[in-house]
Amino acid sequence: MEILREILLTLHLLGMAIIVGGYFTVIRSPRVMPGMLHGAYLQLLTGLLLMGLAEMGDGTVNHMKIGIKLVVAILVTVFAFIGNRKQKAFAASAPAEGGAVAVKNPSATMAHLVVIFAVINVIVAVFVH
Repeated sequence: MEILREILLTLHLLGMAIIVGGYFTVIRSPRVMPGMLHGAYLQLLTGLLLMGLAEMGDGTVNHMKIGIKLVVAILVTVFAFIGNRKQKAFAASAPAEGGAVAVKNPSATMAHLVVIFAVINVIVAVFVH
């Protein structure tokens, strides 16, 4: 059971790395990358599985902490989903080459929110006991 927990925890941390890394790769022109959405899905799924393992264990589980992390993880996933949808629509309506016009990417705000809330989730995980 401990090996499964370690594997899930590793995948959970990789999901966070994908979100933050995806953001920093496009920080000059922020937008939601598909990988950020996939990282959010990975974090949500592995977080739920880790919670299930914790409930099955002998130790005590801080339900308030888990609840806060779940709400924040759902927000991260929703922001990433909305941002990914906006990014796809923006890319589909972009003018062909030659007609370049400086336009703010509509998924930029969602990209910022995804990263901010993902970092908030890490802060809750580390500092709330």
